Amino acid sequence: MNNSANIKNDWGTSYGQLVWQQFTKNLANMICMWFLIVLFCIAVLAPFIANDKPFAISVDGKIQFPVFKTLTANDYSVFLAAIIAFTLVMLVRRNSRKIDPFLRAGVLSKQIFICGTILIVGIAALQVFIPRKLDATDYRAMLASGKATNAIFPVVPYGYARTDIKLTQLPPSKEHWLGTDDVGSDVLCRLIHGTRVSLSVGFVAVGISSVIGIIFGAVMGYFGGKIDFLGMRLLEIMMCVPTFFLIITIVAFFPRSLINIMIIIGLTSWTGDARFVRAEFFKLRNQDFVQAAISLGLPLRSILFRHMLPNGIAPVLVNMTFGIAGAIFIESALSFLGFGVAPPTPSWGQMLSTGVSTSGQFLWWLTLFPGLAIFFTVTAYNLLGEGLRDAIDPKLRKAV
Repeated sequence: MNNSANIKNDWGTSYGQLVWQQFTKNLANMICMWFLIVLFCIAVLAPFIANDKPFAISVDGKIQFPVFKTLTANDYSVFLAAIIAFTLVMLVRRNSRKIDPFLRAGVLSKQIFICGTILIVGIAALQVFIPRKLDATDYRAMLASGKATNAIFPVVPYGYARTDIKLTQLPPSKEHWLGTDDVGSDVLCRLIHGTRVSLSVGFVAVGISSVIGIIFGAVMGYFGGKIDFLGMRLLEIMMCVPTFFLIITIVAFFPRSLINIMIIIGLTSWTGDARFVRAEFFKLRNQDFVQAAISLGLPLRSILFRHMLPNGIAPVLVNMTFGIAGAIFIESALSFLGFGVAPPTPSWGQMLSTGVSTSGQFLWWLTLFPGLAIFFTVTAYNLLGEGLRDAIDPKLRKAV
């Protein structure tokens, strides 16, 4: 009786559910996943966790809400990206329960395309129509002088761009839990806002490289012949060039901008995805469902990205997790060398570079905490990628 129930459960379980069951069996996978979810929440809510602007304050008898008034276009862009990511997760869960498995891939691809279009258009509109706001008011000084009362500050009541010469290079204390840097900024505040920079670089750069790699790999794997030959020669040329030194060379000729770094990393790291997709399409192009789609006269775009890609995307998903870790590491290295984002925008690599003062003094808190942030984040993504790779492996499915 129990055996028949197990068999029925195996036949009624989808591929995604099998992968999820295998993935959740490993405690390290779950720890890494929840660590990255918490990190993602910190990055999204950074202005509400660490900010020298209060949520509410009474000035001359009038209640003001400085935090909400000073949100920038970048803040709203991050909020929009988080909402769309959460929507996609909910859509995937809904698809797995209510949509026929044979239609699921096509429906999901349409949903991803629509959400991606909304995200790109929304971010562009926010950058154009939301004006840049600068509020240099020192609300803590206003409270101390009695000009304002009843202020509610975030958990970390400091701004990442606020400097104070009197507070430079202070070790961890009750006021500054992780100390201050060489210009008197709170290290914990800059660490929290640096989370947003690192995760943005990882996701955007990998998104760009994945799109390029999938398109190149799909075309090479489907057509083969001369197209595959020329495409592979281009891949070999790109793989022979030292990527990190190429990025440094390119960055040196452009202004120090986070967007430039994301685009450059994305344009120089697509070869791995292209090789994975090419190999999968070589295996899929002669299968019956592809030949049936061709015989029905479906357009090439539909054959490649609606029928073949969902069946060959698994290796790319695994490679994307490793790619995010690599992009974060590259951005940290560029910022450490002085080629990253320009101050006062915080970056973990930039903070790491201030661990030794101009006088040669070693400031351990400026080395330890940003270094641990980089180490734990990169390690979590790598372990998550390995866990996902093991879960997707069909040989391990029998252990579910």
